[in-house]
Amino acid sequence: MKIIGVIPARYKSSRFPGKPLADICGNPMIWWVYQQCLKVPELDLVVVATDDERIRAVCEELGMTVIMTSDKHPTGSDRVAEVAEKTDGDLYINIQGDEPVIPPQMIQEVIHIFDDPTVSFGTLKTEITDSDEINANSTVKVVTDQNGDALYFSRSVIPSNSKGGPYAKVFRHVGIYAYRRDFLLWFGKTPQSELELGEGIEPLRAMEHGYKIRVHTTVCKSVGVDYPEHIKTVEKIIKRGTI
Repeated sequence: MKIIGVIPARYKSSRFPGKPLADICGNPMIWWVYQQCLKVPELDLVVVATDDERIRAVCEELGMTVIMTSDKHPTGSDRVAEVAEKTDGDLYINIQGDEPVIPPQMIQEVIHIFDDPTVSFGTLKTEITDSDEINANSTVKVVTDQNGDALYFSRSVIPSNSKGGPYAKVFRHVGIYAYRRDFLLWFGKTPQSELELGEGIEPLRAMEHGYKIRVHTTVCKSVGVDYPEHIKTVEKIIKRGTI
């Protein structure tokens, strides 16, 4: 099975314009994400998928494989779907371009979900207990059935635990996705769904059409860069040599 890691990268960002090219310890953020992906032996190819010539130029200068994609894609998964149209992989891993210290083990975990041949779409979750994180609209929560398949994703608190203890565990969705090629090509040709638009969560497009999403529980931790001030945190991790 040929496995391709794809790092979607947009220059435009309302919170942090030019984020993929932000300097972190002398290299652009996208370079650090790419290097973490190269540590995953299961990946046969790693590519950056972008719609911006500035990002393309930097990637090529630094020896990173890059594929130009449309600037019309509403989600990262749609951008990865275009990569699937242009390449011959069997399994595609969507790796967030703003996680420069993502643990390689996290990528491996989502790959091994597909040891089950019935899975077409996989992702990760991690338990959260901090009340601020649980209640934050920016935190995507997920609930799963006893087989590990997603029941729903939401920015609201799910489960609500409205009746008091004993409490059901709350899990945050970890934004790394993996898809078999045939499913991904279908996804890229399918319009955004009502629930997807309402929640702002792309897996709901698949769920509304009856697809199951296998969700593995991870204990790995990653640090995302949402704002410029988060770069200092990432640089401290890199300078400690713990990635």
